Amino acid sequence: MKRLFLLLLIFLAIQTTGVEISGAKEEKNEKEKLEILNRQITFFGEQLKLKPNDPNWHFQLGTKYYELGRFYEKKADRIFVTSKNALDNSKAHRLYKNSIEHLKKSLEIQPNNAGAHFNLSLTHFVEGDAENAITHMRKSEQLFMALHDKRGVAKARKALREWFDRYGYRPEDF
Repeated sequence: MKRLFLLLLIFLAIQTTGVEISGAKEEKNEKEKLEILNRQITFFGEQLKLKPNDPNWHFQLGTKYYELGRFYEKKADRIFVTSKNALDNSKAHRLYKNSIEHLKKSLEIQPNNAGAHFNLSLTHFVEGDAENAITHMRKSEQLFMALHDKRGVAKARKALREWFDRYGYRPEDF
């Protein structure tokens, strides 16, 4: 009986240690991802200072703002509501606004950029703006078709199907 109890204790200790190591590893990965995204945003921002009308730098910066917003939104989406979660959610919202600003600027300069339309669509979607999300996703689908980009077309169509179902729109509505 003592052996069984001892084996159970050892088993539980191993399981608990694994959870602690896993949690520490996840936290380290989050910090690394945050650091990389912030460095990329700084770099693209500096490039924009040198070439303020370069659509690629606006596209890259808008995309990184979107990714950083998703990072903070995922951090805010925890089980327990705390002031830290609310702060992360607010930070995500500001980052999405920055993303929209730069992606729109990219499209002003280069209106037929399928990737910019696609990413702008995703940003509008996470912000809850279904109509703009669908409009830009449809445009990205058309542009991906013109580029013979099968993967881009498939991703755009998948998003459109999901969004039409979710919001009760039909393709004819647009």
